[in-house]
Formats: sequence, C-alpha cells, structure tokens
Amino acid sequence: MSETVLYVIPSDPYFQPDQAANSRAVAQVEELVPDALGDIETDLSDALVFVHGTGLESVSCPACGTQLDFPGWWMAAMDEAFRDGSTTGLAVKVPCCGSDTTLNDLVYNVPSGFARYRIRVWSPNRRMLDDEELAGIGAALGRPVRQIWSLV
Repeated sequence: MSETVLYVIPSDPYFQPDQAANSRAVAQVEELVPDALGDIETDLSDALVFVHGTGLESVSCPACGTQLDFPGWWMAAMDEAFRDGSTTGLAVKVPCCGSDTTLNDLVYNVPSGFARYRIRVWSPNRRMLDDEELAGIGAALGRPVRQIWSLV
C-alpha cells in the first residue's frame, strides 16, 4: 500500500538551516499538518538529493518552454552532475535554445527539486499547502520553499 509524503525543501538547493531555523520551520509545518498520521522528519545532507513528485514524466526548458528529451538528455545531465558520487554542479545548457540554467530550475511536470535539507511529513492527511502557508514556512526557515508530494 502506498503512503503519501509531503516534502518541503528550500528553493536554494544548497541551503542548510541552523538549528534555530530548523526548529522554527518544523514547528510551522507541525501547525499546518495537525492531523498527520505519520512522523515529521528532517534530513541534512552534504550531498544534494533529487526530490521528485509522483508522476514525473517530463521536463521543459524554463527559458523557451520546449519539452526536453526525458529521460535521455535529462538523465545524461544528471549523470554529469553526480559523476563519481559527488555533485559537480547543477548548471546545464539546454539543447533547445542554448540557455544556461540549472537542473533545479528546469520545469518539471510535477513539483520536483534538489536539496541538501528537507522536511518530510508522512501521511500529512491534508491537501497541498497554499502560497501563504509556504511563505510562512519560508519565513521561519529564512529561505523560500517548495512543496513536493510523493507516493512511496
């Protein structure tokens, strides 16, 4: 049986909060998911992690909107970024229009992103967070945040 997981990650994939900011952000999330059926956890990592929503099927260019070769070009870009188990950087040049961007800033068909820090809520028992709620978590954390919903 699948379980719904809500991830809250900073928009800046390299950001890691101090303990006070982490505590404020977790407290904010706890207020927003009072009926969660599972735990609320945080992860801090030296390495970037790709956090993707359920149903990831396509990736588009943020500059021109062209749908990119997925998984072909995208997987090659991921392999380059994570060669030898270390992050060489998320910067990419998209093949459609030649724009410089990052893997984090590509337009995924479902919210997705990279993070060294994430808040994970198991079975949040609610619908998506609205912009005001996300802004509140971001203010507590000290950085804007994204939400990603996944089934595991």
